Amino acid sequence: MANSFLGETEVSADGKIWKLRCDFNAMIAFQEATGMDALDAFEGVEEDNVDFVILRHIMHAFLQHHHEDASLKDAGSVLSADLDAVSRVIASASPELDEGDTSGNGPAVAGSAA
Repeated sequence: MANSFLGETEVSADGKIWKLRCDFNAMIAFQEATGMDALDAFEGVEEDNVDFVILRHIMHAFLQHHHEDASLKDAGSVLSADLDAVSRVIASASPELDEGDTSGNGPAVAGSAA
């Protein structure tokens, strides 16, 4: 099975349920809006080392799949309601490796060529 890069969560803000989605489209939307590499920005979130402007742009990108008309102001409201939502979505989109396997590849199949 291939590794997938997709994470979702929901946040309640301003009397509405907002669905957040982290996928390649969100990463590209973030990069187009900011000029920054999305993976570098996500790493900053994971290390708790990202400024609020970038965090709001990440949230905005995560809102776009389910809420195409969401504004940056909406993204700020969602962040105000649940600042940890961005971290949760990024974590859910990052596939975990089995312990002892750092290659990202599955185990070798008996009889297969290496």
